[in-house]
Amino acid sequence: MSVLGGARSDVTSPWVAEVWVDPQWYACQSSPDRLPDPGPPTVVALRGSQILIGRHSESASVVPHIDCVRDGAVSRRHAQLTRCEEGWVVEDLGSANGTFVSSSVGEIPEDPIEASHTVGSGHVLYLGSWTRIVLKQDKVLEGP
Repeated sequence: MSVLGGARSDVTSPWVAEVWVDPQWYACQSSPDRLPDPGPPTVVALRGSQILIGRHSESASVVPHIDCVRDGAVSRRHAQLTRCEEGWVVEDLGSANGTFVSSSVGEIPEDPIEASHTVGSGHVLYLGSWTRIVLKQDKVLEGP
């Protein structure tokens, strides 16, 4: 397991994933699909200790927590996030196109992950033709 830079996280704070259409990632791919309008991100609360990333499929009975249904290059069961003390561990689940990890937005990785990676707030997952997922830890403000 490799650890990408970042501070240790508070395991009790809530996490979210921002799911974006990323034109920069799309430009690096050889996708026959047309890039959809980037628009604002879809924000998904990360509840539970395991989060499935993929595409919804009723016929295959796949209902991912993070649904990338618009991106046909994302596998039905593409990747999984598993909660850990440092944040999350991301694993590719044998997807057709791989899962790519970066420590920041705009830093496009060249190679997909081959093993589990520990990721934290601010880390970015790139998958499919245009999908960018930014992990963020919601900071709970303490009272006076």
